[in-house]
Amino acid sequence: MKQGTEATFASVKDLPHGEKAFVQALTNELRKFNEFFMNREEEIVMKEGHLVQLFEQNEERIASAKSAGSYTNECLAADTQMCQKFANFHGELVLLEHWTNLNYAALVKILKKHDKRSSLALRSPFLRNVLQQPFYSTEVLTAMIGRAEQRFRAIEERIRAFLGDGLAPAQLSGAPEVNLRISSDGSEISDDDDAYNIEDTKMALNCWQGLDQSEALQNPLGL
Repeated sequence: MKQGTEATFASVKDLPHGEKAFVQALTNELRKFNEFFMNREEEIVMKEGHLVQLFEQNEERIASAKSAGSYTNECLAADTQMCQKFANFHGELVLLEHWTNLNYAALVKILKKHDKRSSLALRSPFLRNVLQQPFYSTEVLTAMIGRAEQRFRAIEERIRAFLGDGLAPAQLSGAPEVNLRISSDGSEISDDDDAYNIEDTKMALNCWQGLDQSEALQNPLGL
């Protein structure tokens, strides 16, 4: 079970009023992050299950066609459609992963600014707690990204064998990665104030909008 967001700050009630309000505000944001991420993760797990069923059915049809003697244009159309589904799904997965990284980067920046202006250092204890929160635990998401890539590549290779290397049916797309350097106490190693700027904030907002409008969230079973 994940550690609660209040666990690191057992003595919050003893903090000065301003610090207490600050910690509570960040704790509330962590709750929102966790709720959003866990709901979305559940939905994309369901969608992956549906896509796997379609993938396995498609593989059976292709195997049957090959055993009958040829990979037909119908096989090509089915494979191309399946490839596009996994490309779209992969993009949604990477978008959610990027959302997680950006929210962590924002918390690092907020806490760094706080510690520069306050005699109370909160960054290290708060970030140690953040690293144990559901929204930062992306093992399931990372595994799904790997499986989506693997299935996409398997279908793409079959299409290329039929069409040649000159034409790719789809592309794996996703948001750029945010590479964060983390020390053992959960704080950021870099002290570069320019590491997180307004462009990162814009990307975070775009991620929120993209996730709200994505097929995976509006129609998790793809029906």
